[in-house]
Amino acid sequence: MGCAHLPILPRRRARGLEKVLVTVAAALLVIGAARAGETVHPRYELYFSPDLDAETGARLISSAVAGTGGAEERLFRPLGTGTGGGIARGARMLLWDAPVAWWFGVALHESFGHGGRGREFHTSPGVHLGSPWGGRDSYATFDLAGTTTEQRLYIYIGGTEANSLAATLLERRAVEGVRMRPIELLHLVSNRLVASDYVVRTTPNPRTEPGRFYGEYSGGGDVANYLGLLHELHGAGSGISPATADATIAREYRRLRRQAYWNLLDPGLWWALASAMRLSANGDDAAPLPMPHTGRYRFLPVLSSEWTPSGGETSLQWIMAPLEAAAAAPGAPARPRSVSILARRGAGPSGAFGAVGVAAEDVISASRLSLGGAAEAWHDPRNGPGGGLRVRARLTRGPLRGLYFDLGVKSQGYWIGQPATPGPYAAAGLLYAP
Repeated sequence: MGCAHLPILPRRRARGLEKVLVTVAAALLVIGAARAGETVHPRYELYFSPDLDAETGARLISSAVAGTGGAEERLFRPLGTGTGGGIARGARMLLWDAPVAWWFGVALHESFGHGGRGREFHTSPGVHLGSPWGGRDSYATFDLAGTTTEQRLYIYIGGTEANSLAATLLERRAVEGVRMRPIELLHLVSNRLVASDYVVRTTPNPRTEPGRFYGEYSGGGDVANYLGLLHELHGAGSGISPATADATIAREYRRLRRQAYWNLLDPGLWWALASAMRLSANGDDAAPLPMPHTGRYRFLPVLSSEWTPSGGETSLQWIMAPLEAAAAAPGAPARPRSVSILARRGAGPSGAFGAVGVAAEDVISASRLSLGGAAEAWHDPRNGPGGGLRVRARLTRGPLRGLYFDLGVKSQGYWIGQPATPGPYAAAGLLYAP
């Protein structure tokens, strides 16, 4: 992400950063929505959970990115689709869209990823965001006194967790046929690349460069601290010193590197990158590359890797949506907007683990209400079998159209983007989809 995560520094408050980001997202939602009048409309969302967690950030920040893309489109539309306009949009993509899309991912990573998990465990998180054109100058800080090893693990993996969740939500939106501008497509790419970037580019090999790896660990680097805490949770101590690293650390690092390349094979990543280049050349309102389809359904396989409290895992998700869903009236969808079927598989110090799940938007529509949701079942050596269920109810007509509520419950165990502790939970949102 071009950012450093330093949770063991003195307590440094965000000074309302999350509130500022929420306000910006709301303002851009209004700006973008006021101009949304074309064929397949972008989507804008406000979403709030008690801890302002990863999903809150993913949906709010994607709305801010969509609003930014709408403003860019209006600004560059007078340049037309000729050579001059293509050159101007290409320069914009390289000099503005790419770094700003990445910076939005940094804001998500620090403020709602690490920050969301930090708020969940009452660690008084603080966030500093640097420039889109800076180096690793963004970070989050926490008061970790009184937290358990597992809670600190959740905090350290929270950043990449939020980015992975955001990329998946954007890929589902793309399969639905929702219109996305170049900066939104690059935001998808940026979010999907985060875990790979951390492992492959910024973290030294603990076996061949133990001194540099220890420096990354001492400086708060996400991967090094994740591996140290994973070792501590399943063994004894961090296993990291200036001169050497435990063999388990080296083995888990190699596993993370292999899984990082799984991310790079994600078809959605390459579709988004190619589509962003196509739109930059042909105009922001041009059509992206066509999605693969079979019969009446558009589909996309999605590959991702995640860090969990039990070790690194890879996921395969199959997303599909009816070809005509994007053109249907959002107030009365005739069939599910999208359906995702997923399988996860991983291994760590305590052995292999895995999960299967499904998610769907607008499965049932009746009168003024639409129902969707998600479910997942998992097994890992530490917690045994477990699962979770979440239901979303959305109003589709009337003055409160677009308002929705999430009600969920989960057992002990890890579910991406959901609370760490077992029990019920709730959140609320507002969807604008003209």
